[in-house]
Amino acid sequence: SEVKAMSPEELMATSPSAHNATRISRTALTLALCGLGIVAACCVVLGAEEERVLGGNLVEGRGDALAASYFAVEKPKAFNFNRFIDRVWFYDGRAAARDEEGFLEKIARRHHYKLQIHRIPTFKDNVFRAALFSEDIRCMVFPPLVHFPGIAELAQKDLRGYVSAGNNLVFVGSYEWLSVMNDVFGFQLQSSYADGPYYRNDRTVKGTPFQWSRSMLEAPDGSVYGVKVNSIPMDGACMFDTMGTCVAFYVKYNLGTVVYVAFAYDTPYGIGHWDQILHAAMMM
Repeated sequence: SEVKAMSPEELMATSPSAHNATRISRTALTLALCGLGIVAACCVVLGAEEERVLGGNLVEGRGDALAASYFAVEKPKAFNFNRFIDRVWFYDGRAAARDEEGFLEKIARRHHYKLQIHRIPTFKDNVFRAALFSEDIRCMVFPPLVHFPGIAELAQKDLRGYVSAGNNLVFVGSYEWLSVMNDVFGFQLQSSYADGPYYRNDRTVKGTPFQWSRSMLEAPDGSVYGVKVNSIPMDGACMFDTMGTCVAFYVKYNLGTVVYVAFAYDTPYGIGHWDQILHAAMMM
């Protein structure tokens, strides 16, 4: 029989070593495809985890370490409105009205006798900064003034930093404080006055301690230093007002709040339910 001549290429294709090479190539291709599949699955899982972290729904037990890479500032936990604060700063410098400041402390402790009051005597840079960062106190109250206080630029920065970290400032009954708030926080508040009663704004009080206050506040026997509703910043909300004059409002400032109560608490008589308004302001 005749023997057909074969080319070198045909001889290599029919040899056992060629079959082994083909089998190895197919195995390598299969392994590569499996590897790509595993990598793709890992990317999907990591993407879902990242989305879950950014949404704030961290799994308990692994959230703290993972959240640190996404959040530079941790948002304070939601405050429990059923529990009153346990500590508070009170400004009692020379610019503060002494009688009103003492009466305001008594009102703050009414029904909350365990409240610890810490006093800040001055706005001097070193003393003021040391006081702000020495205690874990999330609320500071500024009583009515007898004259305009001198607040240096560094103290103003410290106030902004204190509020931005999730704390609460409460300014009480004084046109001077309106000017201070404008200077420190860049507001454009304008003073105003209207006779009471003052009515609760049910739309804006939801989700705040003011939602449990009376629906109407009688005009107190003392002084009321109101604010024009239209001058309150967009991030703020009026709690009680009448005829375009607001007597209790708050403004969100980064993670914290700035609150103003228009009553000066300059008389112990005829204050009605204004003690509840002070308590609600301190709990913001």
